Amino acid sequence: MKRLIAVLLASILIISAVPAFAFSDGEYKNGDVNMDNSLNVKDATMIQRSVARLVELDNTQKKLADFNLDGSVNVKDATLIQKVVAKLEEAPVEDTTPAESTPAETTAPASEGSTETTAAPETTTAATEPVSEVATAPNPSVDSNVTVYFTNNKKWNKVYFFLYNTATADGPKEWPGIQITKYTTNSNNEKVYSSTVDVSKYDRIIFNDGGSNQTVNVPVNRASSGFFIYENSQHTQKEKLVGTYAYKGADKGTLKELSFDYTMGYKKKVWIWTPADYDKNSKDPYKTIYMPDGQNIFDFNNVAWGGWEVSDAVESLMDNGGRGMILVGIESTGSKRDTELTPNLGDIQEGVGNQYKNGKGKEFSDFVVNTVMPYVRENYNSSTARKDNIVAGSSSGGIEAFYIGMEHYDKFSAIGAFSPAFILFGDDVWNSYLSKFDLSSEDMPKLYLYDGKVGLEDTLYPYIVDMNNRLVKGGYDKDKIKFVIEKPAEHNEAWWRIVFPEFLDWGVISN
Repeated sequence: MKRLIAVLLASILIISAVPAFAFSDGEYKNGDVNMDNSLNVKDATMIQRSVARLVELDNTQKKLADFNLDGSVNVKDATLIQKVVAKLEEAPVEDTTPAESTPAETTAPASEGSTETTAAPETTTAATEPVSEVATAPNPSVDSNVTVYFTNNKKWNKVYFFLYNTATADGPKEWPGIQITKYTTNSNNEKVYSSTVDVSKYDRIIFNDGGSNQTVNVPVNRASSGFFIYENSQHTQKEKLVGTYAYKGADKGTLKELSFDYTMGYKKKVWIWTPADYDKNSKDPYKTIYMPDGQNIFDFNNVAWGGWEVSDAVESLMDNGGRGMILVGIESTGSKRDTELTPNLGDIQEGVGNQYKNGKGKEFSDFVVNTVMPYVRENYNSSTARKDNIVAGSSSGGIEAFYIGMEHYDKFSAIGAFSPAFILFGDDVWNSYLSKFDLSSEDMPKLYLYDGKVGLEDTLYPYIVDMNNRLVKGGYDKDKIKFVIEKPAEHNEAWWRIVFPEFLDWGVISN
């Protein structure tokens, strides 16, 4: 597990809530689903029965049932009503944080998605310059009908695919989903079940046996193909972790390791991966993704939770008719990592560790754009177009990826910030930093924000919410931000590996 923060003080764990007007529909208040002019457990029960499809709500009741105001009706609304009735929580107000994607039990799962806010944009002090575009990589149309392969490596007696859409909580069939009987047998004598999924309709899948065994929620998209049950002794959730792999094309690309002189007076490794369809003489250059923590993104055995295996996501995309792309991993060097991946934006918050003070994130950023990127473009068929260059990272690498993408918005069209360490700086520092950008500019990169809600992830969560709201209130196009919360997710590579294909689909191949 990555070492982000050594010590966290309890004083920085408080989440601030900004009140707004609660929803009402004529004479009925929010939550009064049975419309008896009283909020009580009967309303919670009615929501639970509607989620289980035992009763049908009319349009007015559906509006009233969305008690937490997240745009969908699910068991979270019923739970919140029960807490309000018991006076354990205050009545809900308009919420500006994203809904969470939670594992299904015997009902439809909760939804997740981008944070919404209705605040008026604020004026910033500096305007950005127009971004120029040059020759660009082709963006082939990838079929939304994706064949999903699930390796039953735990030998369940039955296998079900439970699909749903996080925006609507809709699925083609109630829990436990569709029983899959079609399978082949692999070299380990394990049954591999498969089914075609229309990923334009459904973006999450839960594998289960129709009984007590199920996996966590898994993004399913055009960069998905193979899944299996991945268990780690440190995993604390009852739902099984999932491993991802390219079912047809895994490990067909080429990985090269290089060594560069680093500006801080030592050597730094860089790994460059090219796909099986790579053609150095092609007239169509390749999209390229740059990532800190390069030592962890290719080698599955390099860290306790397994590497990211980012190349598998690209190969899955290729399995589904997409084109390959170049992946570049930049080493974050051992004990120097915390310093290397922390931009020096101002005073570090108290309690997060002295190792983050006076960070050298600018030097790392300069190394990426002034040394690594020119080398890749000179020696590989890498597109020079802004829309074809992406930066992504996790934890400290997540805040650094955000910094690189913002500082060099003229070079990167998308940022993947997985569990980013926005906690390192307070509001004053972030507001000061962001004030130099015209956040409303159409040239701002697409931004994929991701976090979990277990352990360190839960500690980081309010600061990521704050950043999302800060950007949107500053005028950032909400359609350019995808904020994903996976409630059971922990702070490790196993979870980042699961959601990376979603970033690849939304932030890269959709450009």
